[in-house]
Amino acid sequence: MESEKVMAIDFDQMPHLLALLDDPSDRVQVSIKEALQSYGDALDEALTLAEATDEQRAMVERLIDESSDAEQLFQVGQLVRHKRYGYRGVVVSVDAECQAADEWYESNKTQPDRDQPWYHVLADGSDQVFYPAQTSLEPDESEDAVKNPNVKRFFSEFLGGSYVRNDKPFPSSPPSTEQGSGGAEEQGR
Repeated sequence: MESEKVMAIDFDQMPHLLALLDDPSDRVQVSIKEALQSYGDALDEALTLAEATDEQRAMVERLIDESSDAEQLFQVGQLVRHKRYGYRGVVVSVDAECQAADEWYESNKTQPDRDQPWYHVLADGSDQVFYPAQTSLEPDESEDAVKNPNVKRFFSEFLGGSYVRNDKPFPSSPPSTEQGSGGAEEQGR
């Protein structure tokens, strides 16, 4: 029996993990996911002891169920909102994984996982195009049109809270640190 390794489950840690669930940092999310997975079959018991809300349980389930081959959650023309920075916009193009140069990626404050969909988003209220990772975005339920001069360039109409993409190709060059703000240049938010 002494040769068997028995890992003690720290049920007191669960309230701290639950408090961090809505932290948008990918590094924190990865750490939380690993900690939650370490509970194994005792996860439900730990959530019950910590008096997790239904919303927290749903967040835990989503986090644990995320695969490394992230499925694209947002479509071209869909309205989105950035979880951390709060800006809203419309998805104009999608990359299956981060296509930005290493230098650009390393200058990004949050450094989300590169191996997930990244979106080119026309920001509302400006002429900027941002390049956020999927984990940084959530659907924007407002159904309000996006005010960005590039909308008319890439979309033909706005119907039922989403845009209809035209056939004008979006520039394929990924963002770089040389690009500033404005126009069709992109920033990593």
